[in-house]
Amino acid sequence: MDAFNQRLNLFESFERFQDQLEADNLLKLQQSESSICYEVEASLNGVYEWSDYAYDEHERDLLIADAKDSGCSYIVKEVD
Repeated sequence: MDAFNQRLNLFESFERFQDQLEADNLLKLQQSESSICYEVEASLNGVYEWSDYAYDEHERDLLIADAKDSGCSYIVKEVD
């Protein structure tokens, strides 16, 4: 088999695979849940120290713990 026929067979195989994915609806993006992002701002004696983003409640809780451990007050904002 020459190189041209090998490439043609490979391309046809790829097209069949694409058609199967389309038939199974696997090429469409899944609907994702709207995720909430949190911004945690820490300040010490009214002076801004740091801020960071958390993408789930666990990360948010870790940032809050960091702020408390360093003696900072903190503000948590939900960011869409």
